[in-house]
Amino acid sequence: MEIDREIDRIDTKIIQVLETNGKIPNNEIAALLNISEGTVRNRIKKLVGMNLLKIKGLVNPNRIREKQFVFLLIKLAGNRDSIKVAQEVSKLPHIKSVSIITGRFDLLAEVFIEPHNLIEFLNRELSKNSAVLTVESLIVLKSFNKWI
Repeated sequence: MEIDREIDRIDTKIIQVLETNGKIPNNEIAALLNISEGTVRNRIKKLVGMNLLKIKGLVNPNRIREKQFVFLLIKLAGNRDSIKVAQEVSKLPHIKSVSIITGRFDLLAEVFIEPHNLIEFLNRELSKNSAVLTVESLIVLKSFNKWI
């Protein structure tokens, strides 16, 4: 359920604290910001309900040796609905995110996959979408400050 409201200075500070440490207890956030724990709890609930905040565990892709982090630059056929295609691609297995971009390509997809499964993913999953015209893959050799 999305809640339609603007975020304020307190919401922004709560988000900043959680960006630094997503496991910090609400009472510690409250103490840092000099507000009540109930206020923190309610605001986090509202931010999650607004689809503005998601709290989850992230991994460092450099530390997972059996998987490879790959960027896919995707060019779509001329008669496509890029929003619809981006949403469809984002639901495929191994996809971490999809962005609509400017330039030679239309979409940028982040994929975290076993290296031996990349060609199968491209040929069997991504190619099912008839709007996908071409794909260029960029294999990440090492990331800095990247969590997925």
